[in-house]
Formats: sequence, structure tokens, C-alpha cells
Amino acid sequence: MRRCPHQSSPVPFILGGFAIDTLILLAFGVATIGILAVAIYRMISLRRRTRDEARAAGYPSGEMPRTEEQKARDGQTAKIWGCLVLLVPCALVLLYVVSR
Repeated sequence: MRRCPHQSSPVPFILGGFAIDTLILLAFGVATIGILAVAIYRMISLRRRTRDEARAAGYPSGEMPRTEEQKARDGQTAKIWGCLVLLVPCALVLLYVVSR
């Protein structure tokens, strides 16, 4: 016997809503962990590289004085990462709200 077209879907609402909620929360978690992992990796590799360059230049402590250009570049990088850290979760929250 065929179902009437106005009857509800055979898949319960709980399963459909649960799958979307889980996928969005999983995407939120993966994006957050990914941003943190990339940021930490870049920070450690940059610190190691600058320490090696400083020691090769004759600074035994491993720290060279920072130039104004380097300080400006650091500020720009911090702004970019700050925007990413704010925008990606906000976009995922917006996706979650729209999909509800």
C-alpha cells in the first residue's frame, strides 16, 4: 500500500536533525583543531628557524634584535590569524543557525 503524499517522511525527525547537528558540530571541532594545529606548527617552526639563524649570526642566546619590519609583519600576521580564529567559528555557527 502506498503512503499518502501529505504524510510525514518514514525517517524520524530525530535522526535527520541529529545527523545535521552532528556534522556541523564535527565541522566546528575540526576547523578549530585545524586552525590551532597550523598556528602552533608555524609558531614552533618559525621560532626554531630564527633561533638557528641568530646562533649562526653570532648571538649565543639565540635571539636577534627585532627590526621594525619584522615587528610590523608580526602584527599583520597576528591580525590575519585573529580574523581567521573569529570568522571560521562564526561562519560555522551561522551555518548551524541557518540549517535549523
